Amino acid sequence: MASPDKPENQPFSLPGDRTPAIEKLPRIELRQLRYFLAVAEELNFTRAAARIGIAQPPLSQQIIALEAQLGAQLFVRSRRAVSLTREGEAFVAYARRIINATQTAAEVIQSISRGEDGPLSIGAIFSSIYLVAPVLLPVFSQRFPKVRLQLQEMTISQQIAALNEEQIDVGILRGPVAVPGIETLKLFEERFVAVVPSSSPLAKRKKLSVEEIAREPLIRVYPSANRDYSRLMLASLSDAGYKLNVVQEVMDTHTLIGLVAAGFGISMVPASLRKIHIDGITYVEIDGDTPMTTLQLAWRSDSPSPILKHFIAAATELAPSLGKPGT
Repeated sequence: MASPDKPENQPFSLPGDRTPAIEKLPRIELRQLRYFLAVAEELNFTRAAARIGIAQPPLSQQIIALEAQLGAQLFVRSRRAVSLTREGEAFVAYARRIINATQTAAEVIQSISRGEDGPLSIGAIFSSIYLVAPVLLPVFSQRFPKVRLQLQEMTISQQIAALNEEQIDVGILRGPVAVPGIETLKLFEERFVAVVPSSSPLAKRKKLSVEEIAREPLIRVYPSANRDYSRLMLASLSDAGYKLNVVQEVMDTHTLIGLVAAGFGISMVPASLRKIHIDGITYVEIDGDTPMTTLQLAWRSDSPSPILKHFIAAATELAPSLGKPGT
């Protein structure tokens, strides 16, 4: 129901909203403000004209036009001197504020255009938050301190969906990723190791054979979360012809490790996870060859973000040192 003292066709405005309608604003140009400030600081039209590099008559014309737009006289002119009126003195602060704000806005926009300012949204799987983020993000932030990094843990499937829906700029995930419109950068490859409950006799072993692992109840990442990664996890078992005793399927590695620690079974995880020390689990080497898993960046091939290009360049530079002991 409309307010009785406000016609329905009037635009709604919040209390304290002092932004005037565009059509009611004075048509003041930035050059007029610069000219005004030059005269206000020099208090001499000849010196002000020389300072800004124009002839005196055009300068005087622009000051007269500015006064007309404002509806007030800004200077008292005489043959001997020029001085500011009370209106002119008040306008100096506003003119400087507008010029400074315009310069700041231009610098910010140029910085954003160069990829030196603005947000970068990053999706990351559980392990990469501990393995890649501590190396890559500090280096990138040091180089681009104005970029606001927004990191959130996401599963592989969540990252692919978020990239497709443009909810994140880049993902850190396990490949392979074969999705149209998504490009990737390999950070490093690594083998799988077994992860077992620390209370299990297997935790005391230096190595486990594929046959020994196959005899145990197994936990794996649910195929719908990432079919290729799920297959790679236990490929050394299935390729050898063992019948898999899968007792739990989970959506992410974080949950998988939690179930192993709780004694529900064992699994195979990328070797770099050994850097993450979690109570209740033990990592054990696997005897023989195992499939390789790849940790990689993923982003939309049509992304226009200049910040993303800088991030990819930093990741490319640091990739040889990622996934190695001590990094």
